[in-house]
Amino acid sequence: MKRRELVAGVASAGVLGGGAAVVWRGLRSPIGGSSDRPEADAETDSSEDAEDGAIELETIEAPGSDAGTISIPTDGVALVVFFSPVCHRCRSLMPNLVDAQAQLAETYGNDEDDALTVVSVAAHQTEEQLRDWWIEHDGNWTLAYDGDRRLANEYGVASHPVLLALDDSGTVRWEDEGVLETERIVRNVERVLEAVGEESGDGTEQEEKAANETDGDD
Repeated sequence: MKRRELVAGVASAGVLGGGAAVVWRGLRSPIGGSSDRPEADAETDSSEDAEDGAIELETIEAPGSDAGTISIPTDGVALVVFFSPVCHRCRSLMPNLVDAQAQLAETYGNDEDDALTVVSVAAHQTEEQLRDWWIEHDGNWTLAYDGDRRLANEYGVASHPVLLALDDSGTVRWEDEGVLETERIVRNVERVLEAVGEESGDGTEQEEKAANETDGDD
């Protein structure tokens, strides 16, 4: 069973509801706030555990994003960007993030079966508000909704914007926050992809793909 399932056709209206979700067991470092969370979180979530232990979020129909669901972690590396449409720093980050995603997609892809999935995650907004913001700021990858903040709470996210690079076990391989430069995002995500590729034995394949694309540009 794939961890990432974009199921087209899920309709949403008004304020989006949280998708079925579970806590991925393991230690998470708090980002932008305290690690203190209600101990009841794990008990509350356990009744909706997915078979593979992932957190399932609703996805929104928008440029680069299909309506449906996505499970975090994915089968590869996931760059998860926590943001809020009312956050000034999130607006300032978007041009650099758009450029970084485009550069990474050229080498690593951004489809269901590719090595990298980029997903931006928001809460407490309507589908229409998120879609309008997404269009205004040129988003072009998966847009997801964490209405009950289960994913944010699991990773201790208490501010915006926060970027996490997760491997397929849900382990944080890189984390940062604020208005990051394009080069910084690309460099760190590539390091994670290379490390994960080497660990899984796929590093050579990724290097050959990147080399072939570079040769094609000559």
